[in-house]
Amino acid sequence: MGIYLSKPNTTKDSHDGDSSYLQYGVSAMQGWRMNMEDAHITNTALPGEAALFAVFDGHGGQEVARFCGKYFTDELVKNENFRNGNFKRALEETFLKMDSILSGENAMDVLREFKNETEGQTFAGCTANVVLVTRNEIYCANAGDSRCYLFTKDNQCLPMSTDHKPDVETERSRIHAAGGYVSEGRVNDNLNLTRAIGDLEYKKNPQLPPEAQIISAFPDVKVHPLTKDINFMLIGCDGIWETLTANEIGKIAEMRLANKNQLSKICEELLDKLIAKDTSEGTGCDNMSLIMVQFK
Repeated sequence: MGIYLSKPNTTKDSHDGDSSYLQYGVSAMQGWRMNMEDAHITNTALPGEAALFAVFDGHGGQEVARFCGKYFTDELVKNENFRNGNFKRALEETFLKMDSILSGENAMDVLREFKNETEGQTFAGCTANVVLVTRNEIYCANAGDSRCYLFTKDNQCLPMSTDHKPDVETERSRIHAAGGYVSEGRVNDNLNLTRAIGDLEYKKNPQLPPEAQIISAFPDVKVHPLTKDINFMLIGCDGIWETLTANEIGKIAEMRLANKNQLSKICEELLDKLIAKDTSEGTGCDNMSLIMVQFK
């Protein structure tokens, strides 16, 4: 059976919600994987009518993704830069705060509620694509290879994040400078991504700041004005983008939106369409989490 189930688990965790200026739907399913290691945030109750949406795609275990799903919002809201309206810096600091907590003395006690096995050290990590929406702007903070796209009313597909992969020159240079190496598209023969929360065994060089470690939790943050031409936004783990392009996925979502379909139902339909029929190709076989946000 290996790393895949004999048939996929297509049970879905879905819900909808809204605020004064947006509505959202989300759906997540385990798929072909042996375990569900994704987590997500959909919170429209932040101060100043802000909303937070996030997908955390776990690897090596579910615990870091689920930890971020539970605690990221609280740490962001109490961040001084967030309270002062410096949202880009607040997001950067909150990504690093997750690692700071995970490397603290009581980290295993914190993670125990999220681990399948309650004993032993964790080697888990997670990618993070976190989107903060204010009345005026959209901030996408990304570490790893989960993605966010904006879709405009005139059919443009605007990427809000760029994958952090070992074949990206700036990422590879950082890895080499920190004492790591890239071989066959993997960092130190293991991870096929270069930024993540957790993965603390790659962050042990005391001479280097967090953003310069072999694997870094420091995110790229892209900002886009929230204008009337933006129709909707999709945020998904890397498993969402393997079998169809973002443009193709967006067109399906747009058609269903025109028919007044419930947003979580659109997400559910997309998950069923994007999952592989079998595991022979290795694509479309990952956990799947997708958030759709429509702006009123």
